[in-house]
Amino acid sequence: MTVYRNVASLILAVMLLQAAAGILSVSTPLALDHMGASALGVGAVAATFSAGFMLGAWYAPDIVRQIGHIRAYSASAAIYAAGILAMALAFDAVGWSVFRFFQGAASAIMFTAAESWIADSTPRSKRGGVMGLYQLLLKLAICGGPLLIVDHAPEDTKPFIWAGLLMVLAVVPLCATRRAQPVLPDREALSLGSMLKTPPAALMGALIAGLCNTGVTSQMPLYALDLQPGAGSASAATLYIAAMIGGTVTQWPAGLISDKVDRRLIVAALAAIALGACVALYLTAGKVSFSITVLLAALWGAGALSFYSVSAAHATDRTEAGQIAQVMSGMLFVWAGGSVLGPILTGAVADTQAGQPGVFAAVAIGYFVLLASNLWRLVVRERPDQAQRSPFKWFGQTSVVQGQAVGEGEPATKTAEPEAAAPPAAPSEKPV
Repeated sequence: MTVYRNVASLILAVMLLQAAAGILSVSTPLALDHMGASALGVGAVAATFSAGFMLGAWYAPDIVRQIGHIRAYSASAAIYAAGILAMALAFDAVGWSVFRFFQGAASAIMFTAAESWIADSTPRSKRGGVMGLYQLLLKLAICGGPLLIVDHAPEDTKPFIWAGLLMVLAVVPLCATRRAQPVLPDREALSLGSMLKTPPAALMGALIAGLCNTGVTSQMPLYALDLQPGAGSASAATLYIAAMIGGTVTQWPAGLISDKVDRRLIVAALAAIALGACVALYLTAGKVSFSITVLLAALWGAGALSFYSVSAAHATDRTEAGQIAQVMSGMLFVWAGGSVLGPILTGAVADTQAGQPGVFAAVAIGYFVLLASNLWRLVVRERPDQAQRSPFKWFGQTSVVQGQAVGEGEPATKTAEPEAAAPPAAPSEKPV
């Protein structure tokens, strides 16, 4: 238990950050809709956050290394909190795009500072378990945040005050820790060549997770509002929380099963679940009770919000231990790139005659591609030997140091060849 006590304050700090993020995930789309913004406008604001996160993740290790973990985390939390409070002061879609961009960058730096500290404070033998618990608690925090705003109208400023309050409090646990600050190792520059070493099935999982999952979550509050116009934030929060809970419940079982069978088969199964849920949410929109819609949202989350970690685990099975950090960084940036495009594409779809239900029809195509590509890779590339596979670990789309944090716990003797280095396929077997 000592190892968990050593990182408890750090995990609490990030939980408060995630609770604030959960509030903004629900309140921002609803407030933009109240301002008269189109669904594309809502998606564009969500995309700016992802763009900021992508930029912040790139520079975060250098910033933390130069000014220290506490300063980097605290300054970023102040910028994030200022951006939240500025949203409460100025209900303007253009201004919110700027605020959300800086919030995204600040979020990436906060995650990098906290996760590298957690990893440094945890023995290598316990690191996988600690990071798994860390990810589980973050899921619970992001579910709990929206519960604070279920009775607030879209034009109310209290959700932003709540989020700002939580973000300010997120500084306190980190500043109160007695653990010495770690020193970040020099980071090897991310290159296109290192990305190409990542197994294609894993990269596809990262891309679809960013493109489709972020696209859905950016529009889900508006989908709930269309179904229950008078319920406001209550229905939006319920649907959002149901999706998050679905992803949390299935994450570990899916990962443990993937330790026994080919991980690509599990990703394909999860994609099939997400695909089926999307088709159901599209066909039943406005035709069934809201409680059934909530169950379908949970089913979507069970499939869509679980496959990224399994795809990441597949990538580590095909990667030498010393290259895991690079591969995870590459997957993060592929995910972030998809997260920039996803909300814009789903917003554009929602503005057509298909409306909000059309979002689920559109992303269903992405989940079908993920399903088909993983099944195809099962045919053209064999599963690695059991000796080359590592036990499942929960990888989140947070910072560039998490892959390194978990990767450093891998045995030094692991020598699995990257998937790209396997014997070339026949001319008719083109990689997906």
